[in-house]
Amino acid sequence: METRNILPALLALFTTTLLICPSASAATPSLPPDGGSTVTLTGWLHVEDYTMEDMVVEVNVNGSYQIARVSGSGRFTVELPADSKCTLRFEKPGHLPKEVLVDTSHMHRTGQSQRNRHVRFAVIMELERFMGGMTYAGPVGSIGFDPDGGCLAVSHDKGLVPAARHAPMVF
Repeated sequence: METRNILPALLALFTTTLLICPSASAATPSLPPDGGSTVTLTGWLHVEDYTMEDMVVEVNVNGSYQIARVSGSGRFTVELPADSKCTLRFEKPGHLPKEVLVDTSHMHRTGQSQRNRHVRFAVIMELERFMGGMTYAGPVGSIGFDPDGGCLAVSHDKGLVPAARHAPMVF
């Protein structure tokens, strides 16, 4: 009678199942929310003149404001606490300001949450003079985590509205 070692075949089948359907990993528990976990956002800003000296990235986390440092190449990094709501506001003179909403809730709902803790994205700043008196209707996008599985969920909204015109000041 011949005996075969089926352990390598079972491991290969289990690994393939995890790769095809990560949510099927019932044996891998979700990471519990711990107070010290964070989400790292790394962004790259693109502007026509390639200068970042007057670029401002304002971060509002649960009502607390801070300014993120922007490198000469346009890169910035922001650490956000888990289970928080945040607004990123990008401003540069002569460009339309942009806002991105970030919600770090639900990031712990998957065994892949360690990978979800570092999000990379880019922001392209448009010159006001090319926008024909228009501005963004609201936030241009949102970054969050799917409540059903914890996967990264991103949305974009480039809706434009006429910019508010202010009456000239008379002295």
